Amino acid sequence: MSASRLDELQAEYRQLIHSMEFAYAMGHSKTLGKDPRLQGVLDRADELRREIASLQAEQA
Repeated sequence: MSASRLDELQAEYRQLIHSMEFAYAMGHSKTLGKDPRLQGVLDRADELRREIASLQAEQA
């Protein structure tokens, strides 16, 4: 994978974690429990973290 792919994933991750959807999903999961309607947002953040870590490891 190229550095540009890593840049794309990092940009998407930054945008996601600074979104209201992510804030709401995190708050809801911590106070009221998991909501299947919001789980996709948290799952995507986890997926992005794993992909970014993998690409960074490849570049090291």
